[in-house]
Amino acid sequence: MTTGPNDFAERAASAFNRRDVEAMLTLVCEDFIYFDGMGMQTGRESMRKRETALLEAFPDAQLTFSPFAVGDDRLALTAFLTGTFTAPLVLPDRVIPPHGRHIAVYYAAHFTFKDGLAIREEVFFDSAVLMSFFSRAG
Repeated sequence: MTTGPNDFAERAASAFNRRDVEAMLTLVCEDFIYFDGMGMQTGRESMRKRETALLEAFPDAQLTFSPFAVGDDRLALTAFLTGTFTAPLVLPDRVIPPHGRHIAVYYAAHFTFKDGLAIREEVFFDSAVLMSFFSRAG
C-alpha cells in the first residue's frame, strides 16, 4: 500500500500507537534509509528491529506527529514520544538498561518519498537531552 507526504504522519503514528510494525513497514520502500545522530540504518528489516526494540522497551509508548511542511515528495514534522522505560533498549551498538521512569521526547524529522513510499527519514534531536532520559541518574 502506498501513502505519501499528505497522509504519512497520521498513518505512521496510528500504526506505531497500535504496535503494528507490519503496518509501519508498508509505508516505506524496501531499501528505506533512516539517519539520526547515532548513524544510518538501511532497509525494512533494520526498521523492523528499531521499532520492535522501541516498543519492547516502552510498552506504553505513544507517538504524536505534527506535520509543518508538506510537498510533493517531502514531509517535515515534529514528533512527541512518551512512554515508560521498563525493558532494555536494544540498539545496534549497545543495550541501554531500563530505569522504570516515564520519558517525553520531542524531535524533528524530515522524510523523502518516491512512488508513494517513504525512502528516507532524517531525525534531529538533542542527543544530550535524549541521553539524560536513558541515564540511571535522576
